[in-house]
Amino acid sequence: MNPINREFDLYDIMQNTALSALACHSFVLGYYKVAKNKNDKKNYPSLDYLFFILPIVYHKDTRVVFKSSNELYNVILKNKEIILGLQTRANKMSPQTFNALNLAFSKKVLSYNKESKAIELARGFMSTKIKIPSSLGHENIVKNIQDSAFKLGSIFAKNSEKNLQLELNIRF
Repeated sequence: MNPINREFDLYDIMQNTALSALACHSFVLGYYKVAKNKNDKKNYPSLDYLFFILPIVYHKDTRVVFKSSNELYNVILKNKEIILGLQTRANKMSPQTFNALNLAFSKKVLSYNKESKAIELARGFMSTKIKIPSSLGHENIVKNIQDSAFKLGSIFAKNSEKNLQLELNIRF
């Protein structure tokens, strides 16, 4: 089969550090767009939050639910399986998250603020998602992952850390 025509498989996606870095950027951007308008919230997410991005956006059903919802309780009502094993999946995917952050930091897309322990957007990457052209005739999985990561970031920004931990059954 011609490699251009074959569908992406899950292993290829999960091992793609650049795609993971795009998901991290989209998450931070979504978080920033909501949090910058709130007085009681930091403008950027804590480093701990980023470890839950990949287990969510790399799972197709979960990605669809997050992309189509605006509130955390709606997400959980639509698919209660999302919270099952999320902490374990995040722990198992931490090497991919570290690789993604390493790439995003080295390419100056994201930066780490030592004082606030938050992941921040670098200049030039604060307004829009990074555009990646799609393959003709295929679902644009990169755009879907970016869109759901952006939505996930905005949902995280709307909730307190305590609420996120309780609702998603996770610990930071």
